[in-house]
Amino acid sequence: MRPAFDYIIVGAGSAGCALANRLTEDPQCRVLLLESGPGDYSPYIQIPAALIRAIGNPKLDWCYMADPDPTRAGRQDMWHAGRVLGGSSAINGMLYVRGAPHDFDNWAAAGCEGWSFAEVSEDFRRLESTPFGDADERGRDGPIRVEGLRSPHRLAGVFVEAALAAGIPWNDDYNSGSQEGIGEPQVTQRRGRRWSAAQGYLRPIRGRRNLEIRTHTTVERLVFSDRRCIGVEILRRGKREVVHAARETLVCAGAIGTPLLLMRSGIGPAADLQALGIEVLVDSPEVGENLCEHPNAMISIDVRERTYNTEINSSRMALHLTNWLLRRRGPATSPFPHSVGFVRSQPDLPAPDLQIMLGPYAFALEDGGVVPYLKPAVSAVVTVSYPRSRGRITLRSPDPQAAPRIFHPLLADDADIDALIRGGELCRQLFANAVFDHTRLGERLPGSKVQSREEWVDYLRQAAFLGNHPIGTCRMGGDAGSVVDPQLRVRGIGSLRVVDASIMPTPISGNTNAAAMMIGERGAVLIRTAQGGV
Repeated sequence: MRPAFDYIIVGAGSAGCALANRLTEDPQCRVLLLESGPGDYSPYIQIPAALIRAIGNPKLDWCYMADPDPTRAGRQDMWHAGRVLGGSSAINGMLYVRGAPHDFDNWAAAGCEGWSFAEVSEDFRRLESTPFGDADERGRDGPIRVEGLRSPHRLAGVFVEAALAAGIPWNDDYNSGSQEGIGEPQVTQRRGRRWSAAQGYLRPIRGRRNLEIRTHTTVERLVFSDRRCIGVEILRRGKREVVHAARETLVCAGAIGTPLLLMRSGIGPAADLQALGIEVLVDSPEVGENLCEHPNAMISIDVRERTYNTEINSSRMALHLTNWLLRRRGPATSPFPHSVGFVRSQPDLPAPDLQIMLGPYAFALEDGGVVPYLKPAVSAVVTVSYPRSRGRITLRSPDPQAAPRIFHPLLADDADIDALIRGGELCRQLFANAVFDHTRLGERLPGSKVQSREEWVDYLRQAAFLGNHPIGTCRMGGDAGSVVDPQLRVRGIGSLRVVDASIMPTPISGNTNAAAMMIGERGAVLIRTAQGGV
């Protein structure tokens, strides 16, 4: 008897939603999309500024807790990952960044044939619908809406003015050509409402008869026969069952969830799996390795005018919510960044290695949650685009309900620390520009006591934080040691692919959600080509 589905997609995140949409364009192709979380109906998802209620919310977020970080005085981070239709695109900061063209060219040069920028730019164009850039470089009718902010804060323009005075060029579109310069943010929103992968890719196709979506469904293990993946074992509503795929199983559970599922199923470092009593199907030592994150630091000043962190934590919130409901404008439409720049930490570098973002917000990260600062302030976040530090993800137990072990020393490499310091000093310089004299009250973070390199290092070891951009744990490559090949096929197993951010071999410059959707688009092309389709 033929299985009811041709493809099973594990995970309805950014890549999984793209795959489900593109594969079911063929009415003869039957797809089952599995998501462990609920549908994306929460107002915390739809209202952009409510993301502080979505992140760290166990109803929408996996809320993985990492091991203590020895490079930051034992700090224990919460690693966020969306557990809802749309995955992390439903709870993220909405900033849309493709990455620098040379990021993808470097992938191709390292053995990932078919992944140069010239090739993946077609996938980016296919997914976008945006007024930014030229039509020959940017998409105009794709499922993912990318717009500018509806209600930018005045001080974003002041920050840009300071940047221009410091010699940072204006950039109309950091997603076309060079990233270098400063400009307005591009966000996954439509008229002031979050536009997640579920909104763009799934909502328009819910009526397709060849697509079945099951939420609240945990995929516990992959199922094999003769070194071929034939389906998955799921737990839904207290009942376990095996669902079979006639063609392929496509794992899109993200940089944390995907390696965990592979390891539970016997694909991973043999010694680690044997120690847990898991039968080894494929000894793949790099599963869970190469974990990479963007380290961040914050520089912040108190100001004399109202900022959005005070607006959304005041009695005026009812007014702002009404403004959002009726007009889709005001602070409720706002993610963090109101201006975005890509700069070089040193002038002799060939390309930008830092991302800077100005937001009309101030906050602290405590116990994995976002704690707002209740006085008017603006903050600049500095991000190292190409960090050198790496970590790993391993199983603590074969039990699918058990928490994983995430070990990632964020500041293990001095080069990353030095880049953060140079970026912090640059942002301090911008805030010191005369254009801020009328509003600046004083430096909130890191404060005037931080001047020397040693003082900066002490500050960063206390205050540096994650970018929430995990990648790399199922590295793609042309070499035998990579977890997946450039067609995203898991080495050593038939009918199994990984299609998500875990396959990124090296980090990209900027936020990773756009690239994750591109990987979903690219994966669909590879799958249809393999099956003889267009």
